[in-house]
Amino acid sequence: MNKFLDFIKAYDISLSQLLTVAIIFSVTIGVFLSIRFFFQRYRKATPRPQTIKILFYLSFDKPLQLATIAVGFYFLAMHILTWFRFTSFFDQVVTPGVNVALALCFFMLMNTFLSRLKAYSITKTTRTDGGYNNFAKIEQIHKLGQVLTAAIMVFILAAILGLKVSQGIAYLGGGLAIFALVFKDTLSSVFGGFIIYLDSPYAVGDWIYTIDGTIEGTVEEISWRLTHIRTFDKRLIFTPNNLLITQAVVNASRMSNRRILQYIGLRYDDFDKFEAIQKDIYTYLGEHPDIDQSCLTLVNVVNGSTNVGPTTEGFFGGSSLNFSVYTFTKVTNWFKFQAIQDKIMMDLGRIIYRHNAEIAFTTMTLDVPKPNVESIPEAAQ
Repeated sequence: MNKFLDFIKAYDISLSQLLTVAIIFSVTIGVFLSIRFFFQRYRKATPRPQTIKILFYLSFDKPLQLATIAVGFYFLAMHILTWFRFTSFFDQVVTPGVNVALALCFFMLMNTFLSRLKAYSITKTTRTDGGYNNFAKIEQIHKLGQVLTAAIMVFILAAILGLKVSQGIAYLGGGLAIFALVFKDTLSSVFGGFIIYLDSPYAVGDWIYTIDGTIEGTVEEISWRLTHIRTFDKRLIFTPNNLLITQAVVNASRMSNRRILQYIGLRYDDFDKFEAIQKDIYTYLGEHPDIDQSCLTLVNVVNGSTNVGPTTEGFFGGSSLNFSVYTFTKVTNWFKFQAIQDKIMMDLGRIIYRHNAEIAFTTMTLDVPKPNVESIPEAAQ
């Protein structure tokens, strides 16, 4: 205690100055805790689903807390450093540092709001009818907002550090030239990401694969350098963007319909019933609510170059009369498509059995000459 009093006397610190510092510290802590408590209560009280206005208000949570600490530190440093005659340190280090912290608060605010807005937009535009979800425009707007925020942040930092815009551009150009020479592949991947955002060949959630079949899966994230692709065995592939813009990529998610293509074989004993079965299947598919009637629907005999099972057969197959069912569903969602296809296949089987016909299976007929057949009883005796 004596040392503390000696310290106060040595630097001629009055009681009012100590009290001012204590008040500033207490107010800073109080405001910080109040902001934190307010946003906790506000987050619980907000209705569901949240609106864009609410998302913007919620984005102020962390930035305001950081801004409170920065402002409180500024006033504390201003008083305390004055006691030790460190005014030059305050002007040259503390003031720019606090300004940088406040600029960081702006960056945090915008980045948080853009992320919340992206999630909100994806939720609002997600289709529930099994159709294709195109989130490419949302991704483009999100990345554009990030670029604009980063550009504004750069100019703010340049102003805080006292750099002229022309001087900063010159430094930036020189740095980019060196970066381009050293990290050529990385820069090409970044440029590839820019092209992907402009052309939007695929978006997050799309099922894509390359023509050569080396990469296939669902897009989870498109960053500036990499595209994160989750394969169907749940492995994650980090693919440089320049690889995906230099080869053909199939976007399977953007199909307009899903195709049903099934081969069915009837017994040869049901040859006279085939035309009636064919007509009933046409009628059934033409009245089905999940079949897209604007697309082609066929129920035809197969030709001699069609792979039916392990062999290539035509209508008159080795063990069956083969025909194909070719049609398209309205939904593209894989899970819903499987359920629809299952129901259609079961109904087609019922149509066949309704005509007292049967679906053929592989059989083998032993053709024995008639004289030999007549001599079998005698041989048995």
